[in-house]
Amino acid sequence: MDKTRSRKTTSLTRRQALATALGGAALAAGGLGAQAQVASPAIRKKVKLTFWNWADNPVHQKISVDSVAMFNASQNFIEMEVDANMAVMEARKKLVVSYAAGAAPDVVMTIQYWVQDYFENGLLEPIEDRFNKWDEKADFFPNIMEQTRSRAGQPFLFVPQTSIPYFLFYRADWFKAAGLTPPDTYDQFIAAAKALTKAPDRYGFAMRGQTASAIQVIFPIWASAGVKFATPDGKVDFDSPAAIEVTDKWLGMALRDKSAQPTAVNDGYRELYALMEKGRCAMWYYGPHASPALISALGDAIQGVQNPRVGEKHHMIANPEGPMMVSSCKEKEAAWEFMKFITSGDAAMLFTANRMVPPVRKTLSQRPVFQNNRFIKMSLDHLDTWWTPPYDHQHWTNFQDKIPPYWQEAVRGNITAAQFNQQGAKFLRGEA
Repeated sequence: MDKTRSRKTTSLTRRQALATALGGAALAAGGLGAQAQVASPAIRKKVKLTFWNWADNPVHQKISVDSVAMFNASQNFIEMEVDANMAVMEARKKLVVSYAAGAAPDVVMTIQYWVQDYFENGLLEPIEDRFNKWDEKADFFPNIMEQTRSRAGQPFLFVPQTSIPYFLFYRADWFKAAGLTPPDTYDQFIAAAKALTKAPDRYGFAMRGQTASAIQVIFPIWASAGVKFATPDGKVDFDSPAAIEVTDKWLGMALRDKSAQPTAVNDGYRELYALMEKGRCAMWYYGPHASPALISALGDAIQGVQNPRVGEKHHMIANPEGPMMVSSCKEKEAAWEFMKFITSGDAAMLFTANRMVPPVRKTLSQRPVFQNNRFIKMSLDHLDTWWTPPYDHQHWTNFQDKIPPYWQEAVRGNITAAQFNQQGAKFLRGEA
């Protein structure tokens, strides 16, 4: 998620799209005989629209290009152009700037934690009226659709393609050799990290210090301790004793137990991936999209389990993502046809199976490619624990944007757990 791609925008005509679409459909279905989709014929005039998505890597970029190719090849009226050359965090900034300049795209890929800010600032066109008329609406998991409201009483704000759950990867062979079972509670997790650390270069836990994503994986543990972060009535408890205790134990892996790698403060996603693949860490929090590489490197030695809990209930952070209609779009019905297309059938499989993340549609989730991946199956088996923090809170963006450097200072030991949580609470209260 860290590198920006070149800024070349790709326009795909129907003729250009056909060959790409056929290859993309076959790839999405894993060679299972996928059938080409046909877009709805509701739009009977020539229109040209734009779609923006980010690209974590060349495979992710190709998914965007291939899905647009499939759509363009499926009908004769709507031509979609795609720009999938931006980094994930850059996508939000680029949309805001382009919207202000009157040059926004028609459809953009979004993640749950952005949509409330988009909605309140008028960038987003809610889709509930259109969604409720769609004959495929019942195929979406109801709890995921409810999440797309962002706040109770609001309409559906976008159409999800996936919701990526984050859980605990662990080295089953190391746990077995040490006579340990996978951690169920947070204290068991902390103890296991310490027990599985072996000098000079094997660590119990792969800890992240870079970007806001570094603390995203702690959100479900804070939540399991009863932390609400921020409530609609203005109450903020991120600086509560329960929240600080969770933070202190986490930081203790780096600062006291030395059970996290010494490079943690500067490590991001790529570094943690490499540590796990090279057999240098016993546990790592991430999503199922890491599973193909980890299985290739470690085989059955790598397994997954729910996030450990402090209280009685497990929480699995899972952020829905999918296409969003931009409010300035002049051809909204055409945009809706595209949004339905890329969240259905083989196009949806491109965004899910090809990234190895779970779909949010009942019929797709039963396909063998998902049921045969032990990490996705485990995640789907615990669908009732999928959860998001209060992204709708008025100061959540302020918190998310400003907290990363304070986390790095905490991992360095330059500020305490209490000071970190107190600063985060100030951001959530809008005091800083």
